[in-house]
Amino acid sequence: MRQRLGRTAIAMLAMLATAAGCQPVLPTKGKSPLAPAPMSHDSCVLEVFFIRLPFGDPQANQTLWQEIDEQHFAPQLRGRLGRNGFRAGLVSGPIPVALAQLLELSEKPPPTSEMEESPPADLSTKPRVMRRHIQARAGQRSEIVASGIYKQLPVLVWESGRLGGETYEQAQGVLAVKTSPQADGLVQVDLIPELHYGQIRKRWVPDQGMMRLEAGRPRRVFKDLTLTATLSPGSILVLTSLPNRSGSLGHQFFTEQDGRLEQKLLLIRLAQTQHDDLFAPTDVPARKTN
Repeated sequence: MRQRLGRTAIAMLAMLATAAGCQPVLPTKGKSPLAPAPMSHDSCVLEVFFIRLPFGDPQANQTLWQEIDEQHFAPQLRGRLGRNGFRAGLVSGPIPVALAQLLELSEKPPPTSEMEESPPADLSTKPRVMRRHIQARAGQRSEIVASGIYKQLPVLVWESGRLGGETYEQAQGVLAVKTSPQADGLVQVDLIPELHYGQIRKRWVPDQGMMRLEAGRPRRVFKDLTLTATLSPGSILVLTSLPNRSGSLGHQFFTEQDGRLEQKLLLIRLAQTQHDDLFAPTDVPARKTN
């Protein structure tokens, strides 16, 4: 009797819920309620590779650059970069043979588009090829640590038409990264060289019309050397130093003393975007049907 009354009560509750406009929550077949949330529409995933090579390696400084587009950047910017020891270019389409060899792709699986972000690499104790992922939101700052920390770092910088020098204590080369997804699925990537130095301090910084307290080291930002590249999925931004610019900013960013002097090659690959039709034009003429 009690069992029959219990079933009747459950049936009545179900009828009342339906009458009130409620629907039962049923699991969707083939989908886990614990599946990760999709990326935001203004996000993208960057793959960052560091390749360590003997300083002045012919393959990295000559052969490779025959298949890299350095003309992607304006002549004035290329001139400023070159005087400060940097060399940059863009790879679109298939990965050049020389670059595939440097990445050891014949021995390792192809790059993936995993979305987790790894911590900054300790470049003094890592293998020849290192990789990390950055999930970047539009306009938000990310960082790529380009060098270890130098106890004292003398740097020669060419700016305003003249060469100057300065020594920094506890200095480290960092590349600030900001992304701006475009309506056509491309992503604009801004890369700004910075020197972080000295001891950690607290300072007030602007944040969406307000001020917030931020802890960090003093930094010198080289805005005149900002690299702005427009990447399509799979394209790669390549950055390294010029071997004939010893003591320059680029030399300090992309060389390392590990028993012998080594040169580093930085690759930034656009691995994934969340391009959708949110910003697509709406005045596309309708298709005619017979």
